[in-house]
Amino acid sequence: MSQQQHHRVDQKIWQICAGDSFTVPKLHSKVYYFPEGHLQHVCPNTQTLDGCRPMILCTVSAIDLLADPETYRVYAKLLLTPAIDGSVVPLETSNEEDGDEIVSFAKTLTNTDVLSRGKLYVPLACANSIFPALPPLESRNQSLFQDLFLTDICGVVWKFRHVHRRYHQHLFTTGWSGFVGEKKLLGGDTVVFIKNSAGSISLGIRRKTKFTAVAAANIAEKEVNMAIKLAEKNAAFEAVYYPSVGGCDFVVGEKIVEDAMKVNWSRGMRVTHMVKNDDTSKGYFIFHGTISNLESPSTRPWRMLQIEWDEAYVPQNLKQLSPWQVELNSKTPTPRILSPPRKKLRGAQRSVLSSEIERDYSFIPRLELGFPNNMHNLVTTQISSNFLKNDILRNSSMAGLHNLSRELDINTKKTSPGSIMLFGQMIRPIESDLSDSDIKKDDGCKINNER
Repeated sequence: MSQQQHHRVDQKIWQICAGDSFTVPKLHSKVYYFPEGHLQHVCPNTQTLDGCRPMILCTVSAIDLLADPETYRVYAKLLLTPAIDGSVVPLETSNEEDGDEIVSFAKTLTNTDVLSRGKLYVPLACANSIFPALPPLESRNQSLFQDLFLTDICGVVWKFRHVHRRYHQHLFTTGWSGFVGEKKLLGGDTVVFIKNSAGSISLGIRRKTKFTAVAAANIAEKEVNMAIKLAEKNAAFEAVYYPSVGGCDFVVGEKIVEDAMKVNWSRGMRVTHMVKNDDTSKGYFIFHGTISNLESPSTRPWRMLQIEWDEAYVPQNLKQLSPWQVELNSKTPTPRILSPPRKKLRGAQRSVLSSEIERDYSFIPRLELGFPNNMHNLVTTQISSNFLKNDILRNSSMAGLHNLSRELDINTKKTSPGSIMLFGQMIRPIESDLSDSDIKKDDGCKINNER
């Protein structure tokens, strides 16, 4: 690429146009360069790269932030110097960042915005934050306008007429259709309005289409292979990077990589991955998945993790990721132990259960005694009220009540001679130390024998 044809872009403006998909490393910082990632950036179908180190520690010796006049995309050109014995001498001094305040607004274009009608509908928030203020409208039929001069990222100045109509409508009219034709804008592309502290307004573009189809024509594969050979010889080399949504950085900060490689990655680990996209309402997408397979980090750290994602649709380039691209879910939710639901008895089941209780414990109208634990729930079941109202209350006596206590091995009973026949069963009366007037349960429940 010819340097004279490509325009240098201010770092803050460049970063806004590029979005958060790529972070420019600081000058003289230590980074890891991944040759396989560099080649896949130009040739996505490349699977592996043999005959070179999987990653090379380098120092960022120079940074050029540029704009391509043919595609109007921003890109970065980095001069990397391999570190020998863990250190390298910087080639130039770093420049201090200025304190210029930047305000920006991104507008995703609709099909209506790029048609031949020559109008761009500008959001009210954009007009209020970026454009010079217009006086308020005096009537509903009035419209105001002003001519704006905006500079694109390649340094070309464009004149647009900004019209303010009723109902807070803001539009670009004159000059917009020429800009659309020159930049070959399509629905889904994004224009970015940027204003600095001096009031100067710049105009950038983010393309909806992915980088690979366009950038492959600008970055020859042989240039990448030459950079890889120089890196293997520990010689300085250039690496060109075109930012794209969901793209993978092949130049990553030293600490970021080393911290990620300290994790003992294994199958079954739960991870999340965030794809930043400034053109969406949230500004990002989050995917959740499980590591299904992985390669040895010593031989191939680049995209060593194979991940099965929970989401139904996931971009193809996220099937394999590098450790520093995912976040480990350290907190695994503890499974809740739920008691089995209490099943409500149907009518037939209630009838059978009631019959069993009436047969075995017919002398206890809604009475709880100190039964063994395995019988407590059964005895405390409410007996049918119809049965209690009839024969049991008339025919049962305290002798029958004491007889049940004897059969359940309650220690407070004494036997006495004599027996009666009741409902076809032989009942032996007993004498008890309990008072006939009251029978008290441990919880204070009192049953009166008075009729």
